[in-house]
Amino acid sequence: MSRGLLLVGHGSHLNPDSSAPVRRHAAAIKRLELFDEVRVGFWKEEPNLSRALDPFQSKDVTVVPVFVSAGYFTNEVIPREMGLSGPVSDVRGTGVRYTPPIGSHPALARVIVQRALEAGGRPGDALAVLGHGTPRNPESERNVYEQAERARALGPFEEVVTVFLDQEPNMREVFTLTRAETVVMVPLFVADGWHVGQTIPEDLALDGPETRRAGRRLRYAGAVGTHPSVVDVILELAGNDLPLSNGHGPMQPWHYSLDHAEGLGVDWGMPFWQFRIHRDEQGLIFCPLAHNGFPVQGDELGLDEVADRCRYDDLGRYRPLSAALPVPTGWYARFSDLEQVERILDDLYPLGPVHHAQWEARQLRTVPLGEVLGRQTGRYAVARELSHDGREAARWALCDARCDRVPLWAAGDLSSYELDPYAPDDEFLVMDGDVPCPEPCSVFVSLCREAALWEKERPDPAPVDDTVPFAAFDVPGNEIREKYLALRFGSSVSGNG
Repeated sequence: MSRGLLLVGHGSHLNPDSSAPVRRHAAAIKRLELFDEVRVGFWKEEPNLSRALDPFQSKDVTVVPVFVSAGYFTNEVIPREMGLSGPVSDVRGTGVRYTPPIGSHPALARVIVQRALEAGGRPGDALAVLGHGTPRNPESERNVYEQAERARALGPFEEVVTVFLDQEPNMREVFTLTRAETVVMVPLFVADGWHVGQTIPEDLALDGPETRRAGRRLRYAGAVGTHPSVVDVILELAGNDLPLSNGHGPMQPWHYSLDHAEGLGVDWGMPFWQFRIHRDEQGLIFCPLAHNGFPVQGDELGLDEVADRCRYDDLGRYRPLSAALPVPTGWYARFSDLEQVERILDDLYPLGPVHHAQWEARQLRTVPLGEVLGRQTGRYAVARELSHDGREAARWALCDARCDRVPLWAAGDLSSYELDPYAPDDEFLVMDGDVPCPEPCSVFVSLCREAALWEKERPDPAPVDDTVPFAAFDVPGNEIREKYLALRFGSSVSGNG
């Protein structure tokens, strides 16, 4: 019986480092060949949680949340977005087992101790376990205390304290709470992101990995969630064999074949979405579509380097939307066969090949915008209030202007997409060179949230500033923000956009 493993994380529209540990852990587990399929899914990145199960062919899939504690996301958001009903669910014919988050597993205490030792901790030093903390989630606080107690039991640190970023006892009190000359602070966070890499060091006025204050020493470790030993925690969670067989059989395998590209010429290649494939006497060359001539110019990248390069645009800004226009230029890659090209297309357009194959088979599941906005909660609940005109303007500003995917979810909902996506051939919305988008992504939902707030209090337009991050819609000068305001309210847009 084939088995799949899905690691789910939070991700970020603004910080490319947020999802990096989840991706690294998935790659490490894939190399172990313990599962037939290993994939990732995110709340704020692609592949989105709501579609993360789409590519699995395995009959049984285990979902492991790479979060530091149980709480709002693990208890509400992930089950809601993925259609999970409990520890074991049947999701469209696939048996899905949903485990507790890695942060609540007792084995994570070993990783905390490892982090402290690798940061230079010695017997006699004090260990400070740093949690985020929030008054809205007492379970998060309790988990940090429990992990600190487990770390104390493991040794070698007899003095172990718990401190927090956003509640008491605050991390600034770490020297008051401890007696040892040296304190090793270990952040109980998933990634070395904004908090671990910037706000915490700034708030504590750290000088680097080691800071001296009034004759005492504070050593600052990396985030627990980035440590390679987290893989062992994930495997312990995923190794529990619950009966998942439901008699439905595995999901239909989806494969976007590039076989028709075998006859490529030497001088001009065949376009695939925003990319082009050339063939010469040495094999296949994969490059951005902007390279209209041959030979192509720029840096030669390896197979594992292409996706990393395409996470940033030519201005060095993070691209949280995989199909964002345009793709970065100035590079090319050589591949030996079309199977490698298919793999890189799946990395560059998460689920793009899967959804294209499903669309061709007339089996692509689409979810309209109203349904997606209707299930938003918390700070995103206001997105449900966005007017029809606001929704259309958001789609024009983001999907039509800056994304390569065709928003099938808009069919019959927004006026410009009245056609049935499976209408007769001459009315197809998706052609061979298009990437279907069956459901509004998290980036679009984030824009809808801001747009709903703008309808309540209209902001002033600003000149377009191309240094503003792609998805920082709340920042004046963001290109998509200014385009939306112009479309919706008739604001004038100026600047570099």
